[in-house]
Amino acid sequence: MLRNISIINPFLSFVLNIGILYMRKIFLYAIMMLFPMVLFAQIEEEQEGTGMEGHGHNHDHEEKGKQIPPKVSLWYLDGYGAFQDSTMLDTLHATAHIFNPVYKNAYTVTYLGNYGTPSINNNFFNRDYATSYFFAQSRDSYILTPSKLKFFNTHTPYSRLDYSQSENQSTNNETRFNVVHSQNITPWWNFVFRVNLAKSEGQYLQQESKNNTVSLYTSYNRDNFNIYGGFITNSIKNEENGGITSDTLLDKPDDAEYWNVNLNACETELKSNYFFTNAEYRFGKFIDTGEKGDEEVFKPSFGLLYAFEADMNKHSFLDDEDDADSASFFRNNYFPDSVSTTDEIRYNRLSNVLQFKQYENADKKYSFGKRAFIGFETVSGHMPDSLVNDTTLGRYDIKYSNTFIGGGIFREKGKFWNWNFEGKVYIAGRNAGQTELSGLIYKPLPFLGDSLASISFNGKLENKVPDYFQEKFSSKHYKWWQNLDMEQRMTVGGVLRFPKHKFEAGAKYALITNFLYNDSLGIPNQTSNEILVFSAYLDKDFSYRGLHLRTRLLWQKASEERYIHIPEFSAFVSGYLQFVWSKVMFTQIGADLRYNTKYYADAYAPSTGLFYLQNEKKYGDYPYIDIYATLRLKRTKVFFKYMNLLSNSKIGYDGEYMTSPHYPMNRATFRLGVSWSFYD
Repeated sequence: MLRNISIINPFLSFVLNIGILYMRKIFLYAIMMLFPMVLFAQIEEEQEGTGMEGHGHNHDHEEKGKQIPPKVSLWYLDGYGAFQDSTMLDTLHATAHIFNPVYKNAYTVTYLGNYGTPSINNNFFNRDYATSYFFAQSRDSYILTPSKLKFFNTHTPYSRLDYSQSENQSTNNETRFNVVHSQNITPWWNFVFRVNLAKSEGQYLQQESKNNTVSLYTSYNRDNFNIYGGFITNSIKNEENGGITSDTLLDKPDDAEYWNVNLNACETELKSNYFFTNAEYRFGKFIDTGEKGDEEVFKPSFGLLYAFEADMNKHSFLDDEDDADSASFFRNNYFPDSVSTTDEIRYNRLSNVLQFKQYENADKKYSFGKRAFIGFETVSGHMPDSLVNDTTLGRYDIKYSNTFIGGGIFREKGKFWNWNFEGKVYIAGRNAGQTELSGLIYKPLPFLGDSLASISFNGKLENKVPDYFQEKFSSKHYKWWQNLDMEQRMTVGGVLRFPKHKFEAGAKYALITNFLYNDSLGIPNQTSNEILVFSAYLDKDFSYRGLHLRTRLLWQKASEERYIHIPEFSAFVSGYLQFVWSKVMFTQIGADLRYNTKYYADAYAPSTGLFYLQNEKKYGDYPYIDIYATLRLKRTKVFFKYMNLLSNSKIGYDGEYMTSPHYPMNRATFRLGVSWSFYD
């Protein structure tokens, strides 16, 4: 176990290298980002408090030497910074052993099997992506974007170290090491440093993956002024083996490390960098709470907001296969005279949004908030050019812009109803005419002794222009140049929640015209057929004393199964025994089951990173079972996990542990992990 600590040295080396590489950029950006904070802090009178909406501030300073209780507040930004959605620390003991991000919000997934490889959620309505780059969507689970960031306000410094690895340190090793540190410089100024490092060699040939993320960001929240800013850098490298040559190889598990694969000299590299700033100046007044003469609450009336984001993406696919191997796997080769080729795509996006917000008055029954915004974005980049001369590798430049306007009305503080309706229309540029309308209605519904029970309804109308790369793309093995119509989609749904009884149920329905999909050739395509998609889910935690059974069931159906391949039934069931040793050691021993019915699971195209339709073979009907034990002592959590139990042929289950054609999941393996949290 002590040998595992050796990962810390490479980690420190990596951090130092990253620091040297980005020092100049970080320093210049920090000066630009923090100068307004410092200037504003100097001209505003000293006062304590977070400055968050609804938080008070006290002019009395803490007594010298008085112990400060540890407290951590977290929130996300939404609506270009207009909304601050509160969230909680990820301290749940029941999910400490679920370390893979592809399973964080999924019952089952279509996945290449090794940590760090592409995936797609099997829940049709959960296929939303935080990245705007088309060819990065299959790796979205590993990519940190500004919309995924949690902002902190801490009374005391907060740190969390998370480490896990597979059973064998020298062969087929998989290691993760994540660090988060947050600290308030002043009661209203916080910064966060975050590093995620992962490397997996994989259990099969040519399957190594590396995923690294570094982020530094800050938040400054006073009564009148809020500002957020920072940078994120992501790096993902995957060796591409094209899957095993035959599914029948699964019958020989003892020789898995020698199974033949389709590709032996291909790899993908994806890099993304984000720089972002959100700022708001709020107009309002201080109101005496009436409890203490020296305690006041700032009540905002109006806000002027500005949001800036710069995204820089680079996708490279290196094909170093010889002509015979390349021709046997890839359908096309548009550069036959070039044996070794790197397809490099660059996609850069700049976005500026100016917004005006009128706050609701919680004291008035019929008051509601309003917001209006205008935005401008520019996109630039390039990709390989084989459109004019199929034997010459040139470069095709990408350049376009969009202007959009939008707004909304909302009620967040109502005691009986809360709601939010908003819209966005592109008025000029490539996406002119695109329209997005959405609405949410939330109603507290105390029932069966549950004061937190609620029912909510949501809906969305979308008339969306296809992504640029769905219409235009060129590379060594793929090219298309086509005009596609706007996809029209109407989605409605509802959710019923009873938190006290640990019960949630919901349903969604979508009506889609001009549906966009990737056809059996791996090329974006479109159907004019009207498609209906319906899903319903149930999430219930049964418990009796120390026994717990969490059941998550999903049923979904598409009217046109020619264009949408999804499993009809999916399930995640977790059963465990929970108890306490010596009054201090919280313990869980249990098993997780993931299962979906057979269906034509999407295939994967290594050179583009896209999942696409296939109609040759159905996959599924295989129970993925993990057994685990987790221990928690104060703020230290340890888990032990044996994964994919049934892949061991000695147990006797005869099935294929694949979720995507020709890509086996990892065979039975042992894993351990430990997480430390410090915030006092």
